[in-house]
Amino acid sequence: MTSRAFPDPRSFAFVPALEAEFGRILAELHTLEPGDFCPSPDSLTTVRDGYDERGWRSFGLYGEEANGEDAGYAANRARCPSTARACALVGRPVNAGFSLFRPGTHLYPHRGELPGVLRCHLPLVVPVGDLGLRSGEETRHWEPGRCLILDDTFEHEAWNHADGDRVVLIVTFVP
Repeated sequence: MTSRAFPDPRSFAFVPALEAEFGRILAELHTLEPGDFCPSPDSLTTVRDGYDERGWRSFGLYGEEANGEDAGYAANRARCPSTARACALVGRPVNAGFSLFRPGTHLYPHRGELPGVLRCHLPLVVPVGDLGLRSGEETRHWEPGRCLILDDTFEHEAWNHADGDRVVLIVTFVP
């Protein structure tokens, strides 16, 4: 099913190659320790009205600081070389990294701040239970190894009310 909020992944030439790297990316994810993940720079620390972003953690691979400098992710790319190469399949990533949601994490509805880009989610660890991603009027669920493309200029929210961590590789790219 295709929509403006969730463009059809099959319309992007890089998707089959990225999905083919699932096993190598998952293996590198499993080499990381919980302490390697930092609070997501976009997360809030307030808990209100059923939302709680404190469990959103990230491990950055690509990105720029506000001044256009590399955000210092070279060491992370060196630790996850297969994942870094897989991100490069998408073209020059605007930013990329592992996004971890601890159980109970629920992001406030928001819109992305980068116009003209899309976000590719490659789900790596997906626990059984109530978790998903709503964008616009549609809700999708992650399937391990199957890319999901999101236009985050639509209002969206994501949640993990399952019993385990959810981890996706997110690659933000210019279509």
